[in-house]
Amino acid sequence: MWTLVPLGNPGAEYQDTRHNLGRLLLQRWMAERNLAPAPKKRFPSGSLYPLTQNLQALVPSTYMNLSGEVCAQAAAAGIYPRRLVLLHDDKDLPLGTGRFRLNGSDGGHNGLRSVFECLDTPDVARLRLGIGPFQRPLVDFVLEPWTEPEWVLIEGLDAPFAKFMDLLAGAEDLSALANLVNPDRFWSPTES
Repeated sequence: MWTLVPLGNPGAEYQDTRHNLGRLLLQRWMAERNLAPAPKKRFPSGSLYPLTQNLQALVPSTYMNLSGEVCAQAAAAGIYPRRLVLLHDDKDLPLGTGRFRLNGSDGGHNGLRSVFECLDTPDVARLRLGIGPFQRPLVDFVLEPWTEPEWVLIEGLDAPFAKFMDLLAGAEDLSALANLVNPDRFWSPTES
């Protein structure tokens, strides 16, 4: 079982902002499959939802900079951190692209920093979803809503994100997933 953690900020005012791209893509994927599961477990800082036989989602109820709290609570309840896959925005990648990593630094991302601190490791898999090119001040940029041209690129992410979810659901381990997901052609909406 793989546990997806879509980082973002709670509430309707943040739903369509750049910082919530991971949540948005997961919600779009769920809507396409008519998935609206009830939580199977609640934590003080979020809830765990069943998705498929091999996938579940751990959704933080806290703001981005406290995302690690629910990860630590889930780990204390027996969810192994090496089975987590974070979904998060990345200012250094262009919108419409993604990169899968097994570990690495937080790159200045407060949500990642919180997860790494609360789990006491940077060895957490993550799907980096581009929101760039970013503009300064960064805090304003990540909390702004999407523009109309950006929505077109987001819609183009639905197919590659669905492919990512299929590959993840069938993965025994994550070491080979990066080779499949990271080529630029993977993120082309016309790629089959």
